[in-house]
Amino acid sequence: MAWSAANAGRIEAGSFTAHATNGGNPNAVRINFQQPFDTVPVVVALSDDNGADAAAIRITNVSTTGFDELVIESDSFDGPHAAQNIHYLAVEPGRHVLPDGSIIEAGLTPVSVVQHGGGVAGPEGWAPVSFSLPMPTTPSVISQLQTANSETRTVASQTSQPFITATLNNPNISGFALALERSEVSGGPIPSSETIGWVAFPAGQSGTFPDISNSSVTWSAVNSGTNISGWDNGCFTNGFGQSSANAIVVAKKNSHIGGDGGWLRRCSLNSNSIGLTVDEDTSRDTERAHTGESASIIAFSRSFHALLEPAISISITTISFTDGTGSGFALPKAEVEYLITVENGGNTSPNHDSIFVTEELPGELALVITDYAGPASGPVQFEEGPYPTGLNCTFSGFANMSDCYAFSTDGIDFGYQPMDIGDGTDPLVTHIRVNPAGFMAPNTGTGAPSFLLRFNAKIH
Repeated sequence: MAWSAANAGRIEAGSFTAHATNGGNPNAVRINFQQPFDTVPVVVALSDDNGADAAAIRITNVSTTGFDELVIESDSFDGPHAAQNIHYLAVEPGRHVLPDGSIIEAGLTPVSVVQHGGGVAGPEGWAPVSFSLPMPTTPSVISQLQTANSETRTVASQTSQPFITATLNNPNISGFALALERSEVSGGPIPSSETIGWVAFPAGQSGTFPDISNSSVTWSAVNSGTNISGWDNGCFTNGFGQSSANAIVVAKKNSHIGGDGGWLRRCSLNSNSIGLTVDEDTSRDTERAHTGESASIIAFSRSFHALLEPAISISITTISFTDGTGSGFALPKAEVEYLITVENGGNTSPNHDSIFVTEELPGELALVITDYAGPASGPVQFEEGPYPTGLNCTFSGFANMSDCYAFSTDGIDFGYQPMDIGDGTDPLVTHIRVNPAGFMAPNTGTGAPSFLLRFNAKIH
């Protein structure tokens, strides 16, 4: 059997206090993940509004065990900043399937194009990013710089030059656009290439998955209206799609309406809504007002670390043997009935349509190609086990190359159309391949979903 996994995703969300650099340590501080990751994850973080100076949270040196945090300020301020409460989300890169069948995706993209406000030199542009496959619905996408290759100063003893954040625009089912955001800060050189990490969840949806202790975590994702204005304008509240007193919520702008750039900070949080404001630098003017922008908001009911992976197993047995004499000997023309059982004992689904069961017939057997379970049912019967998988598998005829079943004479080309040689068999068939459609349901604690395949072969 062959199957493609759903990138066995580790996901973590939590909070930490970004240390005060005004009177304290001006250097980056290491934050450890709750559990190690298998691959270096994408980390996206949202800071609160503590400290009156314009500031953004910087994430660098991400590894499988943690990352460095540092609050940086833009020109016209002094550099050091007060401590901030930070919510973060970490997801291993790739396309992942949640236990409810929802598709999420995370990635790392090198970006060198820039967006900037008036008075900042240099060209502007956007870097298009495409999902590995189109998303089923419009996504909520959040992004964060993962590197600081362009930094020229000693932060946070000084302000950052060039001061840059990640900016994202126009999320849709195919992808989105990324750029390095300079806002209105002209200090420092034109940025060199930086890595932007991003995470996409289905917007307007919610669901649950188990953490590593098998306790349920609720997730939700929302794209707000264009109702989030600037620091000088106030704090703008949006629901995040669920209710939890311990929610972890990460949000980022997903529009670029205001020409001054800007980035989000959290200004309030309760059990079902988050207050956001667009912060701005004051390099060219003293105002931090901003026109309305929209945001992608991804929330979790609490802090957690989860390992979501399918666990596919297969077994094959012979369940009956008929030789026509009743003796049970392996005589020519005797028929053998096979049963293949495929189950998912994991806590999430493999990728959509990714289960391929390929069975090689022993050389002395010829596949019985007459209908196994009634007219037009085909030679192989698909049936759900005690705990259903939710998969679909139909036979539309040997000439149909897009149904669930395929046959081969060499195990490579599965375009062969079996033909009856007169005894109900085709001895040229060496391999059977079955590809059920859909997501194979996970084990939610009640039992492992499974499906059964039955077929007959004749000794020749």
